[in-house]
Amino acid sequence: MVGFVYSSPHHKGDQKAIEKIKNKKTIIYPKGLDITWGKDDRYWRLPSRYRNTKDPSAAAELLQVSWLEVTCSTNNIEAGKSYRVGFNVSMAPAAFGWKGCNVYIMAKIGKAGKFVYKKMSLENKCSVPNKFSMPEEDLIITVKPPPSSLGDYCLYFGMYEVWNGRWKGGLMIHHAFVEKVNN
Repeated sequence: MVGFVYSSPHHKGDQKAIEKIKNKKTIIYPKGLDITWGKDDRYWRLPSRYRNTKDPSAAAELLQVSWLEVTCSTNNIEAGKSYRVGFNVSMAPAAFGWKGCNVYIMAKIGKAGKFVYKKMSLENKCSVPNKFSMPEEDLIITVKPPPSSLGDYCLYFGMYEVWNGRWKGGLMIHHAFVEKVNN
């Protein structure tokens, strides 16, 4: 087909929006996140393309989706070390659809790795205007790549709610983080 250009409705993270802080912590700003349906302004409001990619005041705002999938990855990890992963978020005043809806934070090392996860309910957070971390309790994983992907030390993690099938909105994602934990 001549002249047809395929454009994905999904936002692909910009590597320039990832900040590594002294090999201890990595911050992934909204522009660095892979967001399913993120390019469709019916579902998400992303920071302006003219804003600095590492703008700490920027947030990705979930307007409405039934399929929540926000992911990212980093190679800034060491074998044998433990890391805390999560998202710094807040809820908009008109947040909806979170009643009885669990959100999962999942992480793995390497493409062939096995996911570890924590689930949390955002139901009681809808009236909270302050930022909070998800999960509230630490999700700590130890980097042990599976034998089938020897040398693949990429940490993949994300926030998911793809099972409920109900529409939800009002989640503000300020950044994701990976932080080395002292063993």
